[in-house]
Amino acid sequence: MKNPSCLILGMIVCCAVAGGCAKDTGQAPPPSASRHSFTFETMGTVARAEIALPTRLAATTAEALIRTVFDSVNTTLSSWSADSEISRLNRAAVDSAFQVSPWLTTCLTVAGDLHRTTAGAFDPTAEPLMRLWGFYRQEGRLPAPAALDSALALLGGYRFDWAQRAVTRLRAGTRFDLGGIAKGLAVDLATDRLRRHGVGNALIDLGGNLFCLGTAAARSDWRVGIRDPLDRDQLFAVVRISNRAVATSGSYERFVEIDGKRYGHVMNPATGRPAEGLLSATVVAGSAILADGLSTALFVMGPEAGLELLDRHFSEVDAVLVVPAEDGSRAQVIATEGLRDRFEILPEYQDRYDLIFSSSLQSTQLPQSISRGGE
Repeated sequence: MKNPSCLILGMIVCCAVAGGCAKDTGQAPPPSASRHSFTFETMGTVARAEIALPTRLAATTAEALIRTVFDSVNTTLSSWSADSEISRLNRAAVDSAFQVSPWLTTCLTVAGDLHRTTAGAFDPTAEPLMRLWGFYRQEGRLPAPAALDSALALLGGYRFDWAQRAVTRLRAGTRFDLGGIAKGLAVDLATDRLRRHGVGNALIDLGGNLFCLGTAAARSDWRVGIRDPLDRDQLFAVVRISNRAVATSGSYERFVEIDGKRYGHVMNPATGRPAEGLLSATVVAGSAILADGLSTALFVMGPEAGLELLDRHFSEVDAVLVVPAEDGSRAQVIATEGLRDRFEILPEYQDRYDLIFSSSLQSTQLPQSISRGGE
């Protein structure tokens, strides 16, 4: 099993140390609570949990609650399993209504809302593009223009009847890949299950998709380390949160190399090519599924359109956008105003990144070549 302390997860969470600057939220675990931590492999990644156990909740029971949820979501939504519900949907006959489960209904509802509000930057039917570029078998290939046009024509080729919980594929090649929100859904379900069993303080981490419930040890906020997009083995910044979710999208986690150039796995549905506008996008939101989906959308949209999206539609959401350097300048880290007192670049990285908060950002400070997300 991979060790999350080796930063395999993409984000690491650590309890605030004594004497640190984490804010006291007044939600400390009761004296009778003991903390239990464990890790396990699921959904193609590593899951980690740290739970302040109520008196009547055994550690083995808490573990089982989380494992069962994650394994069940994987059975439903994994594109890698031929027997999963999403795979059966992808094989369903064209123009035939396919009844979907409540979990898949939730994913498709959130995906549809994100697709509309992001002007298509988030697309649950990007599977043909992923397959065309060779991400599923890690055999990257540069698509021919005609093949790219054909794949783009398949996006959005479905109809979803929410009331009937039925999906109808309209084109034979239209296929779903919900990797952009499935882990977020699993984290939300696990967090809710813990709450219903009396847990008030816990960390749930599924491959870097997190929910920080209540507080960490010593009555402090959880401290979430964000991976340096230029060096995936290091953390470059920390954000302090409580009762919120965190997710990051970046090209460093999954990629293929074609003719010596690295291409990240996050597709831009407008171009059919891997998104290139940002080095990474981290989202802090009230739910893990929203953080998961929005981090993907912001990574596709780039800094200018992404910040406008948050301002118009998601004022309660915070984000950290890492913009690549241009013309010899340093890379920029743009954080939303809500994180001003909760986000910091670690001292050893302050000479590598320029930190700008969105309230003081001028449009001229955004590199023009990437202001539209690399389109």
